[in-house]
Amino acid sequence: MVGPGRTLLLKLRGPWLFDGEEHFPSLGGMSARIQIGDFEELGRGLVIDGTVQLTEAVDALYTTALVFPAALSARSRRRWLVVGGGDGATAREALRFRDTGSVRLVDISRTVVERTQELIPSFWSGCQHDPRLEIIHHDAGEVLRDMADRGDQVDVILYDLCDPGSEECNPFFDSAADHMYTEEAFRLAARCLSPGGVFAAQLAELSILRCEDHRRYRRALKRVFRHVHSYRTFVEPFGCVESFIVASNDEGDWNPSRGDSASQRLPALYVGDFREVWSAPWHEQLFALPPSLVSRLN
Repeated sequence: MVGPGRTLLLKLRGPWLFDGEEHFPSLGGMSARIQIGDFEELGRGLVIDGTVQLTEAVDALYTTALVFPAALSARSRRRWLVVGGGDGATAREALRFRDTGSVRLVDISRTVVERTQELIPSFWSGCQHDPRLEIIHHDAGEVLRDMADRGDQVDVILYDLCDPGSEECNPFFDSAADHMYTEEAFRLAARCLSPGGVFAAQLAELSILRCEDHRRYRRALKRVFRHVHSYRTFVEPFGCVESFIVASNDEGDWNPSRGDSASQRLPALYVGDFREVWSAPWHEQLFALPPSLVSRLN
């Protein structure tokens, strides 16, 4: 279910390559159904609780949309915390910035990490062997609280989690990520950021049809962060316009939508040919929302 009146059908090329269930005792016994299969047009993909998380065909689009606005607007990219992201793609992109010193990936699911490394290696591109990457299988909420209590800070925090549970769109209703989309969790994340640090998250659909969930999380984030910017892009295997939020407590004039200056800095910052995944016009159009939608968000 994409919405109350919309259903997305994706065609598999054969049986599931992996179809299993994982239980999480630390989350009160909650479980998740994890599937990997080959889709027509979209390539091999990961599905959690009936919702497509990522496929080979849109990996670069989705992952770049999540990572680049935060990376290019942060004062530093030395230390990263990826919350979720067990498919490896977000960590892969973080490690491609030359000044990255460490990436801490916290995903409670061992199954997602192990099966994607085995069955969708392009998501990881070998980054699991990078000594700068640390993978932690634990409840991300507890990790954030422990970091905040110890004063352990990073420069960029990325939420690459399953969408929160929704009776309208998710047949499983509850999500293992629900507790990470609360104001309390956002405040913990803010405490874990260094001065000038940046927080970014993928959220729910942001369209004229459905923007209520995004607006609710945006309001919570605006009570925590000085600067909060919404943006979006259409992702075919999601069947909707996927939304993101990037936020910071930077005390200066902070505007992550500017792409012109970033295009001049990227060759020195990014390993590889960024022209295949990023351009200044594409970056800026991510933040160009229809006036009626901006009015509803505000």
